[in-house]
Amino acid sequence: MSDNLHLNIESMDATHDAFLALLAKIQSCSESEFMPLFEEMIAHTQEHFAYEEEMMQRLNFYGRQEHLDEHANLLGEMQYFYNKAKKFPAFGKSYIHEYAYDKFKRHIINIDSQLAMFLKENELSLAKGISTCQQVK
Repeated sequence: MSDNLHLNIESMDATHDAFLALLAKIQSCSESEFMPLFEEMIAHTQEHFAYEEEMMQRLNFYGRQEHLDEHANLLGEMQYFYNKAKKFPAFGKSYIHEYAYDKFKRHIINIDSQLAMFLKENELSLAKGISTCQQVK
């Protein structure tokens, strides 16, 4: 996870960094911590996506529907693997160790980068009247 995925939008980068910190934590956690951390990752992702979705709505972002569809797909997949991990922990672990980072990276490069470009082109600041989502503890 050494790629530089920063988009130079402070609040987006901070939220993405928090996700990466949580992913690293879950990848190296004990057996007993795995499911609670997986739940925390889902909650963090839901909050992150809700924040972006509110912002896109408020700013009338042209790529909003594509972004919403991607969010629904990613959260659905994450929830699917979490539910499978309840019965088969190895199934969830394979998602966390082999797929989660690549999905995250593709989302930033292909989807979030469009939003960041829109914000920069329109000189919009996420700090103006839009709160950032909470960071991972």
